[in-house]
Amino acid sequence: MNKMLRNCLFGLMLALLVVSVAAAQDNFVKGGVAGVSGLHGQPVLPPAIFTNCGTGCTSYNTGSGYYVSGTAGSAGAGQTLAMGFSAKKKTAFKKALTPNTNYSSTKGAKISAYLLKGTATGGPTTLFKKLKQNGTIPDYPTIKTIKYTLPSGTASFAAGKTYYLCETEANAAAVMLWMLSNSDVTSPFWFQDSGSCTAKGLVWNNATGAVDGSAFEIN
Repeated sequence: MNKMLRNCLFGLMLALLVVSVAAAQDNFVKGGVAGVSGLHGQPVLPPAIFTNCGTGCTSYNTGSGYYVSGTAGSAGAGQTLAMGFSAKKKTAFKKALTPNTNYSSTKGAKISAYLLKGTATGGPTTLFKKLKQNGTIPDYPTIKTIKYTLPSGTASFAAGKTYYLCETEANAAAVMLWMLSNSDVTSPFWFQDSGSCTAKGLVWNNATGAVDGSAFEIN
């Protein structure tokens, strides 16, 4: 039976909602990205700017995921998540990868994803770039690594600055899952339940170090 866990953070009466999937349902489909051919025909992918889910984001927790929910969602209404990262040197952005599933099976629902500026200790602050979802997020229990790219133009990360990948759900009734990392409990991880990554006056809650972060890769 699915279990929903509430993690109370820093004495606040707010919760980060996660769904845990029974072990019998752990045999999910996982997607990856194609690379260029290397020696002996093995795929060779360029190093990621950041990854907590292996090259191509193919290694993540297939049994638990955080809700990314519309404001009328049946679970974790309005829950919006942001995972932080930084680049070691000035680097152009190409794509973000995250493992997702359509938990409510809401037809046509998509995740709205953004790159945000911010700080590790203060959380997300301002919009950097809006992203677009590539492909379709499959219905639960199938999980797929989804690619998010710029609709147009280019973007570069400054060395040492903190940025966030934020995911929210614009379809009020839809409930998506963003699967957990197997090991990352140190990356900046913030959340709120206002159903937006970019609205003015958002109050973000810091979950860094309290729970496992969501799985993602930035290239």
